[in-house]
Amino acid sequence: MKLRGIGKMTAVVGFSAFLLSGCGLFGPEKEATSIDPPPQSEVAVETPDAPSSDAVAGEPVAATQGSADRTVYLLDANGYVVPVSLTLPKEEGVAKQVLSYMVKGGPVESMLPSGFSAVLPKGTEVKGLVIKEGVATVDFSKEFRKYDEKQEKKIIDAVTRALTEFSNVKSVQIWVNGTPLSEMPASSTPLSLLDRNQGINLELAQGAMPGNTTAVTVYFQGQLDDKRTYFVPVTRLVPETDNVAKATVEELIKGPKEGSPLFSSLLRTTKILDVRQEKDLVTVNLSDDILKYDEGREASPEALESLVLSLADSTGARNVQLLVEGKPLTSGSYDFTKPVSRPLQINSLQF
Repeated sequence: MKLRGIGKMTAVVGFSAFLLSGCGLFGPEKEATSIDPPPQSEVAVETPDAPSSDAVAGEPVAATQGSADRTVYLLDANGYVVPVSLTLPKEEGVAKQVLSYMVKGGPVESMLPSGFSAVLPKGTEVKGLVIKEGVATVDFSKEFRKYDEKQEKKIIDAVTRALTEFSNVKSVQIWVNGTPLSEMPASSTPLSLLDRNQGINLELAQGAMPGNTTAVTVYFQGQLDDKRTYFVPVTRLVPETDNVAKATVEELIKGPKEGSPLFSSLLRTTKILDVRQEKDLVTVNLSDDILKYDEGREASPEALESLVLSLADSTGARNVQLLVEGKPLTSGSYDFTKPVSRPLQINSLQF
């Protein structure tokens, strides 16, 4: 039985981007949009004491009709923080809307698949949200403080990741009722400027020593039902290295920790022949073990997408070129003769 992942991948050629033809992982051939969400305009703070406005993600104020895909962060059945692409009604405050769809008991409840749940405490409201000079300052209502301390890091990860999905947000500040938080209420986790460097679903790799590590984020898979899977980002602290791209592929091949409910579609027998990064392009050369999917006829589309997701997150590169035994992958319906970029949406749950 083939298990299908959920996501869309785009190919990049020079200054143009086109969706690769085929089925499953790739959509029909057509012009693609940027891999980043539309840039947000900065909004000045209306009062000196508290954030009071929400920047709109590149949309005119009047453009509130219709719907758009937005990435929210939710908890899966195993307690992992997971990006989910939802089709939401267009609203003026896009970043604020995204957070509102992460609140327990909120509008997201009718859209959740079995086993998924919202991450922000019930009753939490976003009182204000300002994006200025790359910093998103969000002011939550007092209900934000009411959560189980075991959920503290997950809440931080979810809020930080959701807001930094927007291309002009680099870091996040959290306020409650107009007052900046210096630490979280339950376990006193320090809060300064939060960004993606803090990782998500953090774990320490075997043999790594705290304080002497490099962080890589790899995308493993969880099981949605008997036919579908979804991608789960895991930031793994590995022994310190200068070759982040190679370390990322190595950890993806190693797969999840023993006893984990997650899995990787990249076979452990896959060998890394070469990995190099030149500015915004990472080139990965793998052994032909990657083709031993579907009775040895092609590469797993989920393995291909997890590779691109992992390398894009860990290295910051916009494009990935995949080679098999030194040649561009052209297995089955998938044409990797040109570099591909990070998927536009991850884990789309509209079926």
